[in-house]
Amino acid sequence: MSSKPYHYRESGLDYVYLQNGFTYHETPYGKGVSIFAADQLHEAIAREIVLSPRPLRGQEARFLRSLLDISQADLARTMGTTRISITRWEKNRDGELPGTADTALRLIYTGNGDKTSLVKRTMDMLRERDDAAHGRKAPKKKITLKTRGGVWDTARAA
Repeated sequence: MSSKPYHYRESGLDYVYLQNGFTYHETPYGKGVSIFAADQLHEAIAREIVLSPRPLRGQEARFLRSLLDISQADLARTMGTTRISITRWEKNRDGELPGTADTALRLIYTGNGDKTSLVKRTMDMLRERDDAAHGRKAPKKKITLKTRGGVWDTARAA
């Protein structure tokens, strides 16, 4: 461990510093750094980004998209924009995203973790709709519903 904070540039964000949770070590190529529980660290960073009242910038858009593990084209389809727009936003690291894009990306990230969330299901539907519009898949034509505890819901395979 080190008493000096580590500037975590590997995140792609220019303002993330770690107080602990990292160790320096020697490698055949020089000094290296190991980060403890990097996936959890990335989720904590994303949580801070999404909950911040500050407008999202290009570098945050890229970071969140990379955590979603989707391409620029997939994000563009989900947001109803073009891949070129996503590329422009990400390339302009300090440029603010347009208001609706900012809101959409925060909601997409927030709702994507829970596979049953309405946001996740809506994202999947938008991708399916776009795929169908471009001849990639036939849209679903059957809806099956059932009651659970007196409430109607879609019957899905468990």
